[in-house]
Amino acid sequence: MDYLILLSSIVLGALTVFGLQLTDARRVKLLNTFIGAYLFTLVVMHLLPDLYAPEAGMAIKPLIIGGFILAGFMLQLALDAVSMGIEHGHAHEIHGRMAFGILAGLCIHAFVEALALGQSPEHVNIHARHFLLISVVVHNYPISIALLGMLLQSGMKKSGALTCLGLFAAMAPIGMFISTHTGLAIYSRYLMAVVIGIFMHIATTILFESEDHHRFPLPKIIALVVGLGLGLASVIFEA
Repeated sequence: MDYLILLSSIVLGALTVFGLQLTDARRVKLLNTFIGAYLFTLVVMHLLPDLYAPEAGMAIKPLIIGGFILAGFMLQLALDAVSMGIEHGHAHEIHGRMAFGILAGLCIHAFVEALALGQSPEHVNIHARHFLLISVVVHNYPISIALLGMLLQSGMKKSGALTCLGLFAAMAPIGMFISTHTGLAIYSRYLMAVVIGIFMHIATTILFESEDHHRFPLPKIIALVVGLGLGLASVIFEA
């Protein structure tokens, strides 16, 4: 079921592009602001506290956890150079081989994120994994919109664009499958720390990028507040 959930946001993204013709950059920015606020709230209110909470047989020094979070942050910084920042809503005109570089960066990003979703009988934090799954699914929705929209606007045929989107969609299920069946899942807290670092980079980039003249328009503020509110509601009602 989790594999289908991971794929659902990509399918929804494709339906959004084809059904709603979502090409207006302003609307995409508002969507990303909402997603960034929601993601940031889940990280701060649930994922990060759970990561530092002691678990039986799994005591990790806070300094080590912080190091892995920083590693995830820096990894995403490096991936941005390849993917051109599509993870946090930066759409660009693309030509030729540039599309393959962007796709490669996004595939690595999705694969690494999903490694923390692997399941292991020796070490399972059901609540933390549940919120991580939600975060990945919600986060991949605007990425799929941006990726598919950019590919189509570059002149790529619909079949080719959907193939590229399908490759991106497959990365998260593959990452979760490999983590579960190779034993990587026993290091889920380390992997979770890396993913939290990635999320923190993406969310803060979305939220703290100012508009022209360092002003934040009212629609962006509303999207931010709604995202924070829904994030808080998700944590409160889940608890």
